[in-house]
Amino acid sequence: MLILGDTAEKKVYYPTNVNYITNNKGDIALTMDFTGLKPDRVYNILVSIDGWGANARYYFRTQADTTVKDFNFLLGSCALMLPGVGRTVFPGAATWIFHRMKQKQSDFMVWLGDGVYYLGKNYKSYEGMFDLNIRLRKSFRKYRTFLASQPHYAIWDDHDYGPNDCGKEYSLKDSSLKVFKGMWPNTYPEGVQFNGNYFNFRYYDAEFFMTDDRYHRDVSGDTAGAFLGETQMIWLKSKLMMSDASFKFIAIGSQVLNDNNFGESYSEYPVERAELLDFISKNNIKGVIFLTGDKHYSELSKREWNGYPFYDFTCSPLTTPPLPRRLLGAYHNGNRVKHFDYGRRNFGRISFSGNTGNRNIKIEIIGRGGYKKREITLNQNELMKK
Repeated sequence: MLILGDTAEKKVYYPTNVNYITNNKGDIALTMDFTGLKPDRVYNILVSIDGWGANARYYFRTQADTTVKDFNFLLGSCALMLPGVGRTVFPGAATWIFHRMKQKQSDFMVWLGDGVYYLGKNYKSYEGMFDLNIRLRKSFRKYRTFLASQPHYAIWDDHDYGPNDCGKEYSLKDSSLKVFKGMWPNTYPEGVQFNGNYFNFRYYDAEFFMTDDRYHRDVSGDTAGAFLGETQMIWLKSKLMMSDASFKFIAIGSQVLNDNNFGESYSEYPVERAELLDFISKNNIKGVIFLTGDKHYSELSKREWNGYPFYDFTCSPLTTPPLPRRLLGAYHNGNRVKHFDYGRRNFGRISFSGNTGNRNIKIEIIGRGGYKKREITLNQNELMKK
């Protein structure tokens, strides 16, 4: 059981709702809802199990009662980790990146897919997927400690969904969805019509639209096929139109603007991609930036579409081996922002500053050692049709 302690009023909060998933070994993954929390308060997280006692090693702060505030968040994708003897190679010492990320003391973390790598023995059953998630959190202390240090919001891509490059044809997709939702307590929309792994959340004047590029995805090769799918597309368009946020981040597991055709990307589904980009540009929905993963390298792409300046920040990998881009023909990207790419393990940070109507974001690529490798600043007034 988790209990929250208000450090200002010395008041204790108990969960108002508890959900859980379990496996045949009796392991349980809990998610809990808390209501009545007050703005801009620090809450200690107390863990109590069967009367065993409580401790408060971790805490979080709720958002202040204001629409604009300086803050920052981290992002990344592709975290290959194998428990057991395989850990000496994957990830080896690469888990140190989670220690560096924890040291940044950001407000939250956005996971852009492949946060877990299911192998054949995992994605062939619910038990296999559940077991791997539990084993990773037990086996890797730096990873576990980072997860406990701040809020996390996550989407999936192929490796934490099912087999490599799979889509809606995956026979255990509902089992995979159950496991994912049980491990990541995101704010999912309610109702069977919204089935899939997508949701949105807001943090001050930034809104995040976390999309699912797997559950409804048609087989690659059908250029008129679904990538997000009709229901999710209607949901996304509606949420974008209603949002008054200065910045609107659309998180997708695969790249959006790169037409290189190496590996997977939204460009394989040109009809649906054009539908989304046309909708945003036609309605001049200000402040849109895509956040993507998957590629095993990081870069910032920019593309004018019907007069709208779209940006796509790809951030990858965390612990997975980097991709030898030049050797494999993956380096070319005609839409890349000059000198803004990085081919080693890394994570991203996006920081917000400035006054209402003149807000800035600073996009950084940070190497596994915790040092900045690339940086660019964008103003909210650049992210719209002129």
